[in-house]
Amino acid sequence: MKISDLAVLIKGAVEGDDTDVTSLSGIGTARAGDLTFAQDESNLSLAEKSQSSCVLTTVAMRISSKPLIRVHNPKLAFLISYRFLHPLVPTTPFIHPSAVVASTVKFGNNVRIGAQTSIEGQVTLGDNVIIESGCVIKENCFIGASCHLYPRVVLYQDTLLKENVILHAGVVVGCDGFGYVKDRGTIHKFPQLGKVIIEENVEIGANSTIDRGSLDDTIIGANTKIDNLCHIAHNVKIGRNVIMAAQCGIAGSTTIGDDVTMSGQIAITDNVTIGKNVVIGGKSAVIGSVKENVVVWGNPARPLAQTKKQMAVLSWLTKNFSSLSKMVKEKNS
Repeated sequence: MKISDLAVLIKGAVEGDDTDVTSLSGIGTARAGDLTFAQDESNLSLAEKSQSSCVLTTVAMRISSKPLIRVHNPKLAFLISYRFLHPLVPTTPFIHPSAVVASTVKFGNNVRIGAQTSIEGQVTLGDNVIIESGCVIKENCFIGASCHLYPRVVLYQDTLLKENVILHAGVVVGCDGFGYVKDRGTIHKFPQLGKVIIEENVEIGANSTIDRGSLDDTIIGANTKIDNLCHIAHNVKIGRNVIMAAQCGIAGSTTIGDDVTMSGQIAITDNVTIGKNVVIGGKSAVIGSVKENVVVWGNPARPLAQTKKQMAVLSWLTKNFSSLSKMVKEKNS
């Protein structure tokens, strides 16, 4: 299609020849006919050396030898363009002969079930659900329309997935929480009576685990994106539009507000509240509640300015330790 037609779709302005684009790619692999994007000067320079036919870039970027489409958010425009040029192919109904499906399962339209999958009784599958090979869906689960479960996903009983949920390979949802009671040298298992509710448009990365609630439900809010190898314990409440990078661990009964951003390898203790719009830096240990609209980082996590100041003081003390020790000795002698 002509880039002028694409520009209408993404609300951009064309600069240069009105050439054709047939596909999209990254800068390093771009070929003739490809659209790529560059959000800064260095990437635009690389794009100009590539074989790409057109570059999505910002409104403020310099003039280029390549045809441009100028937009406010090149990365978002690239995504919209990709979806337009590579539309999803509608699913067709299919059940692999090796799948074991209970007679009481309720099917929507165009459901696909892969090899060696087990689906127990009273499960509901919405329209266009895809369940790939080796998945286990236990009784009384609800899987909403257009959900996609990659290989070897396990849903324990009573799990509820709303529409457009994506669970990558090895995700386990609804296993028992880590709840025990000690008494006179014996450890007793506490009942895990809740369930897991995952709301619309959530995506969860490979080998992540989400525990069912003990007495309340574990809830993952709409549009939240969770990376690989994360663990979410029982009764955790995660709000909408939360981003959680890999290897994060959230202890039980913690509440995370809307629009929180979590970098990798963060640990959050139990029974705390993280306010809306909080940003938590990588490898932080959050041991107390955090107010809204702040950036925290460190072990333990503190407001970013405080952590930086403490690191600067520690660095200065380390650098000047010998001199300070000498001064103290001279004063005491």
